[in-house]
Amino acid sequence: MEGQCIAGKYRLARLLGKGGMGSVWLAEHLSLRTPVAIKLIDVEVAKNASARARFDREAQLAARIRSAHVVKVLDHGLTDHGLPYIAMECLAGETLRDRLSARGRITLSETAKIVSHVCRALARAHEAGLVHRDIKPENIFMAREDDGEIVKILDFGVAKATDALSIAGMDPTRTGALLGTPYYMSPEQAKGLKSVDYRSDLWSLGIVVFECLTGQRPFTAPALGPLIAKILGTPAPALSAAAPSARIPAEVEAWMRKALAVDPDARFASARELAEAFMVASGTADSMERGPSAGLPGARSPSAAGFRAEAWDAADTVALASSDAAPPAAAATLPAATLAVAAVTPPAVAPSASAAPRAPAAPLASAAAPGAVAAAPPAVRGLIWAVVVLGIALLAVGGVLAATLLR
Repeated sequence: MEGQCIAGKYRLARLLGKGGMGSVWLAEHLSLRTPVAIKLIDVEVAKNASARARFDREAQLAARIRSAHVVKVLDHGLTDHGLPYIAMECLAGETLRDRLSARGRITLSETAKIVSHVCRALARAHEAGLVHRDIKPENIFMAREDDGEIVKILDFGVAKATDALSIAGMDPTRTGALLGTPYYMSPEQAKGLKSVDYRSDLWSLGIVVFECLTGQRPFTAPALGPLIAKILGTPAPALSAAAPSARIPAEVEAWMRKALAVDPDARFASARELAEAFMVASGTADSMERGPSAGLPGARSPSAAGFRAEAWDAADTVALASSDAAPPAAAATLPAATLAVAAVTPPAVAPSASAAPRAPAAPLASAAAPGAVAAAPPAVRGLIWAVVVLGIALLAVGGVLAATLLR
């Protein structure tokens, strides 16, 4: 297919990857001369109405999510042969699976950045009422940009068939099979329940974090049946047992137990809560600016029936390369002169009809008590005495005017 034109707008350059649903190609936009990624559905898969509908839904769902952490869909249509295609932004970088395959496992701070970025994408998706259902390292992309690296989620709405279990004849996308990759399925997803909601994505992310920190999955089996049995009935092993040399904090162990709770109600209530709890447990600063409501008490948690997560507007537009955020400047770091002015300059207060009643002001003379004046700096003492003298003069003038009028 190399060199083939798609919809008269894109020329396929080279194959980037191939899976059970189809293939992804590097292509060139013919008029703009810019690179794009073209996803094509397999000809045989396209004959299945359900698979074709899932392919179309991926484009629609991804386009609805306004987040820097979801791969951008640029176009969607049909080829000259009537097969649907998706044109997406062309990313430079690697998947999390590629990175884990090369390194084995990654650091706690690197994992924190991934959790932070992925949760921003999930928060936006869940806010729109969407559940990814296939969070796994293959669908998490580490994209290189001019100012560093940003993590993006791929493949919304589509369950891919390429998985280690499919080698043993356990293709998760076959007719009647469960949607999602078995290793990362939540218990409710493994049961095939129709009530699967956003908390299933949070479980899957917990499995991804386990693999990032230990280099292995918490649940493995040679066949689908035993694997599902483990997911449903066996607690995940401790991180410290899976990777003793990683020296994972006890707080992260506790976080993992909550993330992988079999009962969805016992897990974190939202993607945002999961991310913030991980930052605290790992002692790692968040890698991105947060929205105006971040960290404020009273933030709403989603319900199982459907929820609206708080929008992380700043987080979706500003990405930093480092996971170490600079702490806010403390008051003690301000110049001494600034602190001095702030201490002696009274704020201007505009009168308001709704303002609470104020206590009666103390007599002016009390402000000029000898002890208070003596303790004040020279400039302030001069100002106080000037005010006192002016007050006495005004009282004297008032007395003279009053006496004149009484005559």
